[in-house]
Amino acid sequence: MGLFGAIASVANGFQLVPPGSQGGADPAPAPAAGSAAQPSAPNATAPLSPLSGALRGQISEISARQNSTSVRDGYLAELGALFAPNDTSPGIGASFEAFVKACRGLAAAPGDPALAQNAIKQGDTLAGTVRTLAQGVEKLAVRMNDDASSGLQDLNQTLVAIHRENRTIATQAALNRPSDEDEARRDVLVAKVVDMTGANVFPRENRGVALYTASGQPLLDGRPFQFSSTAATGPAPAGAVSADGSITDGRLGALLRLGADGSRATPARPADTAPDAEILRKLRSQLDAVAGALLGRTRPKQPTTLADAYDMAPPASASELGFGLFIGGNRGTLQVNPDLLSGAKSLKPGAMAAVANSLSAGGRQFNADGLTLTGASYGQFATRVSDAWNWLSASSTRETKVADTASTLMNGYRQNGGAINFQSEVSGLATVQDALATSRRIAHALGDFLRTLDQVAA
Repeated sequence: MGLFGAIASVANGFQLVPPGSQGGADPAPAPAAGSAAQPSAPNATAPLSPLSGALRGQISEISARQNSTSVRDGYLAELGALFAPNDTSPGIGASFEAFVKACRGLAAAPGDPALAQNAIKQGDTLAGTVRTLAQGVEKLAVRMNDDASSGLQDLNQTLVAIHRENRTIATQAALNRPSDEDEARRDVLVAKVVDMTGANVFPRENRGVALYTASGQPLLDGRPFQFSSTAATGPAPAGAVSADGSITDGRLGALLRLGADGSRATPARPADTAPDAEILRKLRSQLDAVAGALLGRTRPKQPTTLADAYDMAPPASASELGFGLFIGGNRGTLQVNPDLLSGAKSLKPGAMAAVANSLSAGGRQFNADGLTLTGASYGQFATRVSDAWNWLSASSTRETKVADTASTLMNGYRQNGGAINFQSEVSGLATVQDALATSRRIAHALGDFLRTLDQVAA
């Protein structure tokens, strides 16, 4: 099976057929003239053939993408589980709609105490769902910030260590002495930085090396650079360069992309428009927007808010809650008024028609980091928030499968000496484009890979 066919199989949920097996796989290349086929031990892994040129560059790129997607998928899978409906929470969109339905029912029969209790219960469930999501985001943030801090510290220390080895090797070169052991130690350190950042390695005089990111940011060239990020906690090293936007590949790059927060930069930066960038910032802002829908006041040229719709209706008696159906200041403190939950106060029957109308009203404008919605209702916005994060989680898992498969198959090419059936690869492109039509980034990456195969075949 060729590369494109295998990736198409993954995209469609099929099982892969290993290279060289029966069942539609490409036949193994014939031995070269004058050579004898060498038997292999059962379950032995064929040695990887050294490669150079365009194919070697593509292998490095695929390896960096695999590292990046595995880190990304780990965090986004946790996020998807947080937003997914479960036994204890129906999800934020469903919770909002259940509250809207309960308020409509009470508006149709304002004097029904059972319907009033149901409206209070559904409001409490909605507020609890928002708080639970907010708490989950903060737990994710703690782990992500800690990982980013330790990752940056590790990178900075490793760059200093490589610089130290460069100087030792240069001294040995000047004295015309061998430096094999020093270079071996440096190679281990360089491989670590490449894994973390996807760095490109450039030879320098006196047997030294320089490291640059794919975007051109120097990591080490003559001197080691030190890096900081808004994704990390704690003080930055003296003279540190911001890694945000410049270290985007490899394991650390993926982590910094997810956890960066431009609002903490000086000066503050607008939110990154990419769905998988600055996710903590976007999550906090979007959940605050959902809480604000229940707490906020009416803005010019906007429908009456829920809070105003309830508060403006006069109470018929002292036993009715006069104002503050929901209280709190943000996503973490949102709650139904405790007097309603304890039974000390009851809902105002005369306010429920206005409340139901407010909850159902469209034409609202929502502005949160990473999500702007115009002409929507409260429930539509809450559902959009949930759907967006569930989609991102599922998309990340799919891209990780593709990256893993591409890496596995590239190793297969190396095991057969780099032989590529270019004609079969090209014939499978249309299938892959159909199978991966929902992921433009993957389709673009496959297009790049096809062009690389073209160079190799030439």
